Amino acid sequence: MEFARESPVTERRLDIVAARLLEAACCALEGNGPATQAHISRALHLLQNKLEQPQSLLESPQQDSAGALSTWRAQRVAAYIEAHLASTIRVRDLATLVGLSNSYFCHAFKRRYGLTVHVYLTCRRIELAQRLMLATTDSLSDIALSCGMSDQAHFTRAFRRVVGETPNRWRQSRRAALCDAPAPQAPVLRSRDDIPDQARL
Repeated sequence: MEFARESPVTERRLDIVAARLLEAACCALEGNGPATQAHISRALHLLQNKLEQPQSLLESPQQDSAGALSTWRAQRVAAYIEAHLASTIRVRDLATLVGLSNSYFCHAFKRRYGLTVHVYLTCRRIELAQRLMLATTDSLSDIALSCGMSDQAHFTRAFRRVVGETPNRWRQSRRAALCDAPAPQAPVLRSRDDIPDQARL
């Protein structure tokens, strides 16, 4: 039996939800209650399909703005970007994909996302890199190439600009937080005498 694949937009949203929950866990371990709650709230919003992009990296799409990229065009562009993040993505290719001129496409894209195409692509590549850094033991240089960055130095500069710290420090802090997380305790079984009469079989 074959299961239908999720759309690229849905897969991206679920990846972001997982990243948000991981951030929440890290903040909880650090004792930062407000940040923990913020990450959990954002994950819930994403699960409820209220937003499509992570607040820390990408603004939510302005779907109703005049002159913004239409929904079908945005979906086609998003699918193309997700499929080609590891390679070079040119504005002219995206514009041609949806039948628009370069200048009109750039204007419509920014009206929808509040970001230029270049900044959007950088953010998507950083998000992919974050997932790879947590899910694999690949070197940062390999991850940089897997995310379409020209080299590790370029990747480090972009990551620091978007996230606020170097990739190596980010990876170490998240992994340390995961390793320090206490293992779940087995439930304590109560004796039959401790169970209320109405709960007994």
